[in-house]
Amino acid sequence: MTSEKLTAHFENREYFFYVVKKVPADRQTGAPEELHITMYGQPYVFQKMPDKWINKDGNKMNMALGLIEAVIVALQPKAQE
Repeated sequence: MTSEKLTAHFENREYFFYVVKKVPADRQTGAPEELHITMYGQPYVFQKMPDKWINKDGNKMNMALGLIEAVIVALQPKAQE
């Protein structure tokens, strides 16, 4: 499920990324919801915690929390004007 190119805005810059897949939380195992993206060829996996999204342990590279938040905002539906 690779999406169209999306844009996250963080610290006066634009970052382009693609959503690879979304994995729902698993109530049986307690595994949190996950979001898999690629940004500039690098894969990232984020896990949803009760109050924020974080890098999943095992990511080759970790993304700054502010940029993770910008990615999540970019995925929100646009308000009708």
